[in-house]
Amino acid sequence: MPYIIDEAHLVKNQRIERCSLVVDGNRIDYISGQTKQYQWIRMPVREFLLTPGHVMLDFSFQQPRTFSEFKQYVQQHLIARGCTTLLAVCDVVYEKQLPKALQQLRQHLLNSPIDYFIGVKIPLRTLTPSFVRTCKRLKIPVIFIDLQGDEVLHDIPWSWIYEALYSYPLTFVPHWMNNERSKKLEALWCKVLYANRLPFVPFSLQERTPLSLDVLKKIGIYPQKGDLRIGGEVDYNLYEHELLSRLVAQNEIVDYDNHVPVITVHKGRLLKVQEQFFFYPGFGKERTIRAPGMFSAYFE
Repeated sequence: MPYIIDEAHLVKNQRIERCSLVVDGNRIDYISGQTKQYQWIRMPVREFLLTPGHVMLDFSFQQPRTFSEFKQYVQQHLIARGCTTLLAVCDVVYEKQLPKALQQLRQHLLNSPIDYFIGVKIPLRTLTPSFVRTCKRLKIPVIFIDLQGDEVLHDIPWSWIYEALYSYPLTFVPHWMNNERSKKLEALWCKVLYANRLPFVPFSLQERTPLSLDVLKKIGIYPQKGDLRIGGEVDYNLYEHELLSRLVAQNEIVDYDNHVPVITVHKGRLLKVQEQFFFYPGFGKERTIRAPGMFSAYFE
């Protein structure tokens, strides 16, 4: 039976909007400021700030963990921070290692209570047209590239890689090793990839931190995840009213580093209420991106 998330303060497009959401199962059917005509059960949330469930990056799931260790890690480092979708990444050094690495990563995620996407991380020398074509075939939407600061980006056959991206424009993301990141190196990364018309993120991404909507669009995770929209899934967080009053007064967005949600919901199920967690092994499923970057724009 449908119900209404009533009088929500919804964070959308860097603004706080007042609205109500009509929910049926795991689908948002309608978003409007006026829902008085409906007689369904109402869940008033006027005292909370409503945000989409967060999508977070994590490189550690290639490591084997016992079920107890896995559960504790996911709850403490992801769900506790409002994560309802994971971008898990496996490391490979050679192309031939990729199928086995993906198989192992999927095995380690079998008990995941949240949905997940899969990416790969490689050294720059492994980036070849052949590797890109393999990722296309396996529907891997993002490649993280380890950079130490002394690589010669111009030595990579970018024009051939551009041709290999035809029909599946997966995204390239820098991963600066040993804190070698600098404005000069980032500028070179952007210059080279922009000149070769390749989809890329200009900066490295932090683990266990909500990925921005621009990044989600670039990779292709949006519109599947990362937004509360008509037709979308019921993944959301509720933040306490004290935070809400301050943000409304200052016109700010949530400081995700210093605030944690009171309630976290994934596909219509409670994952967290205050300090209590609800763990559903295997409820999370791998998500596939069939058209990366469809809704993306160039970064400023």
